[in-house]
Amino acid sequence: MNQFFSMGLILIFGSILMIAGINQYGLADAQGNTSFTATLSGKEVVPPVETGGTGMANFEVSDNSISYQINVLNAGKITSVQIHKGVAGTNGDVLATVFKPKGNSGNLIDDLPKISDISSITQKSSSFSASGNIKEDSLTGPMKGKTIADLVLAMQSGETYVNVQTEDHPEGELRGQISEAKKE
Repeated sequence: MNQFFSMGLILIFGSILMIAGINQYGLADAQGNTSFTATLSGKEVVPPVETGGTGMANFEVSDNSISYQINVLNAGKITSVQIHKGVAGTNGDVLATVFKPKGNSGNLIDDLPKISDISSITQKSSSFSASGNIKEDSLTGPMKGKTIADLVLAMQSGETYVNVQTEDHPEGELRGQISEAKKE
């Protein structure tokens, strides 16, 4: 009887350790150097938008932030770039704002946002480029108060997208589902 009891305790304790290890591995995986990408187009917007605009968004995860590089060609004047929760074909809540001018002057250099750590930004008449870092204080909506690891897990699930809003299309001119970048 003691042998069965001891084996039972060992089995239960081992199971608890295994579950805890899997949970810790999942968090470590979410915080690893994972790369993500999104191809931006008007046909992915819900409902679709006719535009000559295209773009790419690339993300690289580090311990406490996600660095990004966003390039857009032939779109209207960018008013906001955000990460939303939602599968392809659906709209969802904003999880993080990547870019948004802080004022109404429309001068992107004067209106650098305080919501994320932007290292550079350029918008000419037909192109836009921004790079910087998303940090925990950039998270909003259902992600507010959560960690970068939580955002990474959402990105890994395939249920997030980039939405580029413009003056002509305030609900979104370009959109692309975020997916893990192919490793070479």
